[in-house]
Amino acid sequence: MRRLRGQVDRSGRRQVRPPPTVVRTVTAALPILVPVAMQQVFRMTHGRWGRRRGHQAGFAVYWATCWVTAAALVGPRRLARLWQRPAIPMPAPKPLAWAALIVPPAGAITTQWLPHARTAGPRAMAVAFGVGATNALAEETLWRGTPVAVFPNDPVLGWLWPAVGFTLWHLVPLSASSASRRRKLQTLLGAALIGFGNGWLVWHTRSLVATSVAHAVTDASGVEPVRRTWLSSPRPSF
Repeated sequence: MRRLRGQVDRSGRRQVRPPPTVVRTVTAALPILVPVAMQQVFRMTHGRWGRRRGHQAGFAVYWATCWVTAAALVGPRRLARLWQRPAIPMPAPKPLAWAALIVPPAGAITTQWLPHARTAGPRAMAVAFGVGATNALAEETLWRGTPVAVFPNDPVLGWLWPAVGFTLWHLVPLSASSASRRRKLQTLLGAALIGFGNGWLVWHTRSLVATSVAHAVTDASGVEPVRRTWLSSPRPSF
């Protein structure tokens, strides 16, 4: 049996890592494995705890899966290097690169935060900030950081294919939600824009810093969905 490869960290403990072939194979399969696995997870959590609690539990499992999978495939040290300021500048054409970074949060603020922030209330805005940051960090780590660390010179496996999987994964919570068809379509298009845009930026800059901030702002703008899914109290009256 082939042994797992290991490295010795500063404390002298050996860190067990899977063989490179296994890492590449699993990473390449993530765009299929994650949506399929999460479909089963959300089906189970919704069946056990209902729509609202099941949705929360499903996302908790998803976030844990993002971090555990990334750490197992890439390792904490390599992941930490992706959170450093980019040494490589934004890719050309620069206007397109800045648009890929700015358009999703600007659109989310305009269409989600501004129309609903006042009626959702400060509690929903605070929870939306926490949920948005948690989701953005986990997703950038799994869907952008892991592929670019494993396939740094392959734009298909390091950028394009993970963007497809990232978009497909959003079908799982959307299919289990009570959102309107228009809201579901907006979310899916936004996910595709973030997936391909952020993937392009991370693949070129080798950094998750800028995309994580933009992604967090985008997700935190959804105060009304957060109020419905994560809070049980009625709308505040002003």
